[in-house]
Amino acid sequence: MSGHDDVPEWAPRTPPETGDPDVPYTFLGASYPGHVPSSASGPPGGPPAPGAAVGRPSRPTGPAHAAAGPGRRGPRPPRRIGGVLLGPLAGAVALVLLTGAGAYAITWAGDDCSGEDALTISVAAAPDIAPAVTRAAERFNDDRNRVAGRCAQARVRSAEPAAVATLLSGKGVAGVTERPDVWIPDSSLWTRLVEGSGRAGAAAGLTGLGGMASTPVVPAMPSGLAARLRDLGAPAQPSWKELLAAAGTAANAEQGADGAPAESAIPPRLFRLRVPDPDGTATGMATLMLASALLSEDPQGQALFTGVVRTIREGVAVSVKAGFAEFGQDAGERHPVALAPEQAVFAHNAKRSPENAVAVYPAEGTIFLDHPVTVLSGDPAELDAARLLRRELAGDATRDDVHGLGFRTPDGAAPAAFSGRTGLSRTAPKALPPASAAEVGRTMQQWAQLSLSIRMLSIIDISGSMDRRIGPGITRLQSTIRTAQNGLSLLPDDSELGQWVFSTELEGERDWRELVSVGPLAERLGSATRRQLVLSAFARTRVKEHGGTGLYETAIAAFDHMKRTYKPEYVNSVLLWTDGKNEDREGPSLAETLDRIRRAYDPERPVQINMFGIGEGVDADELRRIARATKGDAYVAQTPGQVQSFFLKALSQRVCEPDC
Repeated sequence: MSGHDDVPEWAPRTPPETGDPDVPYTFLGASYPGHVPSSASGPPGGPPAPGAAVGRPSRPTGPAHAAAGPGRRGPRPPRRIGGVLLGPLAGAVALVLLTGAGAYAITWAGDDCSGEDALTISVAAAPDIAPAVTRAAERFNDDRNRVAGRCAQARVRSAEPAAVATLLSGKGVAGVTERPDVWIPDSSLWTRLVEGSGRAGAAAGLTGLGGMASTPVVPAMPSGLAARLRDLGAPAQPSWKELLAAAGTAANAEQGADGAPAESAIPPRLFRLRVPDPDGTATGMATLMLASALLSEDPQGQALFTGVVRTIREGVAVSVKAGFAEFGQDAGERHPVALAPEQAVFAHNAKRSPENAVAVYPAEGTIFLDHPVTVLSGDPAELDAARLLRRELAGDATRDDVHGLGFRTPDGAAPAAFSGRTGLSRTAPKALPPASAAEVGRTMQQWAQLSLSIRMLSIIDISGSMDRRIGPGITRLQSTIRTAQNGLSLLPDDSELGQWVFSTELEGERDWRELVSVGPLAERLGSATRRQLVLSAFARTRVKEHGGTGLYETAIAAFDHMKRTYKPEYVNSVLLWTDGKNEDREGPSLAETLDRIRRAYDPERPVQINMFGIGEGVDADELRRIARATKGDAYVAQTPGQVQSFFLKALSQRVCEPDC
């Protein structure tokens, strides 16, 4: 390391800025003399690119330098072991016993590690940590370690963890075609996902050797927004609940359990959350695991988790870097907040960005990305070679390289560049317990189901009794429409929705009426989108005076319509809202209704009915029997707050489809 202990030897160096805009400036860390975080700059894209030469002369090629990256500057200085000078001209042999490693490493001065007898282990490293792994492999190769009588060397390549996980899980090929001997993803979440994939031998084939670098997942916000929150009196370490509520993770996110506004210095719906895709990034996966863990003890946890998933889906970013794209732009009423690794905040602030980012460290703690060194090979010699490489990855030189890239070491020690001035804290946040392979698999399965686009037919009871009060100053119909409006705001534009109302004899002898046909919310129908037409229909909806409840006929008609127009790429469902029981004596009976739906239900093309009972006088049993004939459920609410809560719970019901 240089005199500035946050700058690795291999980082490019340029003199301080001269004022000439054509003279490039390279970010060297917060402790660089004259450094100003808001104007710091570095190579395009932040930290050095994996495998890229970083300001050092090339070195001769050859098997001894087989790591996929640049050579080390100049010849390696001689070393002393036990007072004996070792070097290329010494011609001596040192025998070292690696305690606990199960291997003997011998440094041979005259062996060039060439020929078919060389033992080469392939290493796939996540792009963010690949530069440090490459340099460690260079040092490992220069040591000319021998395992089982063969010279050992490592070849490193940068590989997206999602691509390797896809290969190892037997799901196909997504950019990586060969299984590496050693895998260093950015998080153990990937290895647990592979272990829980059900692939034969997947768990048995993984040998963990511990993490080589760590970085917590944190909310990152523009510095201007952070200053505004301080002025509002928001705590320095707000809770995840406050942060998620401010991002509008549910229609009732800003309310407490009793329906009253929750107290928080952070205004509701102040944030627009940007989360990297959970299917392709550990950060996105970690966000889901955080939400699942923090809501696990809440009685409404599953419903609230559904709200979180809907919010994440609405704000999915293609990558961690893309989450910062809106910083420095006109935010309007909702400010961008990116869920990102702390190291990405460091990298963002190392560039000339429109606005610096500030990391927020939630009070409950967070999940760390641990960059685990994982051996995939079952060959004993390759395992021993991997253990020798692991020793280099745990050494002081790699520690310096890790800090230079903006990572913490596995014990949480931060780079010297971390400070309030750079938007980062040197104190490590609390680490939440790691999730098991089963938990990771279950949560990702929920994400896969809940993030599917919804195709829904909403049906609202407008019988005369819907004009009765359910709370101070609000009728049953008003509470229902308000909840439906909030639910509509959760649905992205690619969702499909239609709106019916029902009572008795609304269209001749028919008990139901179509207000808006089922289709994409963003589709234009004349001068307005379907979303706008649904909102307009809500505003015009009134009760039918003295109207009865034609429940059975409407349920059959809705189920038949959604089955006839079924789309396999969507979750197809019916949401029916009512405050009573069937009153159409000219229509089908309950037995006839159940028989008709059960015979028509197709588990290969499932259409789910969920029923909402509102207020007193609801026959919960008949609602539940109709719903469960389609793997759905029924909910009876007595207060406006319960109506909203049960709506989210109904959306989450499809998690267990078709086995619930």
